[in-house]
Amino acid sequence: MSLSGRYRRILRRRAKARFEAECETRPRNLDVQDGVRVHRHFGGGTLRVGDGVQIWRGVLLLLQQPEAVIELGDSVFINFDTKLVAAERISIGPRCSISWNVSIIDSDFHVIDGQQAVRPVTIGEHVLIGAQAIILKGVTIGNGAVVAAGSVVSRDVPPGTLVAGNPATVRRENVTWV
Repeated sequence: MSLSGRYRRILRRRAKARFEAECETRPRNLDVQDGVRVHRHFGGGTLRVGDGVQIWRGVLLLLQQPEAVIELGDSVFINFDTKLVAAERISIGPRCSISWNVSIIDSDFHVIDGQQAVRPVTIGEHVLIGAQAIILKGVTIGNGAVVAAGSVVSRDVPPGTLVAGNPATVRRENVTWV
């Protein structure tokens, strides 16, 4: 084995250990690349991670408020440079696949007329989210749904549908993906 191969394995073990220290759960078969960041803006928040989760480099999990929660179900895959930013709750069901450079946020993160708009985001089981999609506050994505690349999702997505566009609208029903 080359020196660079050994070095990569050491970095990956360190990244996994750092990530596991941030989790409230103790996931098995966790695969975390170096460069994954968990940031607790005000020192609190809860991170729950299921078994078999894979998270690639550059992913940011930001817990914006002390009571914020991010939940990742079993066998979730999150590709590089994706951002999950929670002021209240982001919940991602098992067997979801999230492509690169996706943003999932549950708040506008600014105050208008003395109020900050915060609503949880819920992503069901076996959902596919394409590259550079944006999932906005208050959205629920149903089981088996597909979000096309570059979509801006501001409304709920029914189960088993494909949505695309800005704003995302249903383009197909009864879809399946592998």
